[in-house]
Amino acid sequence: MGRRDVTASGTGLRRRPRLVAVLFAALLCAALPAGCAVYEDRDDPDAAQTSPGAVREVPLRVVEQGDRTLAFVPVTIDGEGPFRFALDTGASTSVVAEDVADRVGLELTGERRAVSGILETGEVPVARVDQWEVGNVPLDPGEVTVIDLGPPGGGGGIEGLLGSDVLSDFGSITVDYDDGVLEIPAP
Repeated sequence: MGRRDVTASGTGLRRRPRLVAVLFAALLCAALPAGCAVYEDRDDPDAAQTSPGAVREVPLRVVEQGDRTLAFVPVTIDGEGPFRFALDTGASTSVVAEDVADRVGLELTGERRAVSGILETGEVPVARVDQWEVGNVPLDPGEVTVIDLGPPGGGGGIEGLLGSDVLSDFGSITVDYDDGVLEIPAP
């Protein structure tokens, strides 16, 4: 598979409806064994931040099934987790599973966002996330859509999607499928 550089500025990224991305990930993960992802830190985050041009590495669990490939990253929310989030540059907004939002006590904003998929359209609640990280990399506070992704820990255990709304904050990222690493530029 190799290494793919992705410019996450919003241009050049394939966009697809959020619910389609969620449904695709949920359907794909339904066939995967529960607990398929175990994460370990691969390097010292302080060392990566001291060198100009350095990158921070986040462990990436790559799952292949037939002609489909899904990459999971560990996401911590309010000090809890890590949770298994699918890395999805095609999703315009990040998603948190309802059970994860409940577990960490995410507060709903009262806003609802329209989502559409192959078979249906609807509105889903929005929550505010103040403290979260992918691996050891802090993410800016923001909003996520909250969607029922199936039973907790069941069907492959997908617990969210990390979309281009968050990834674009880094300018560019590198997804190294062979070595199982997401590389994010150091600040």
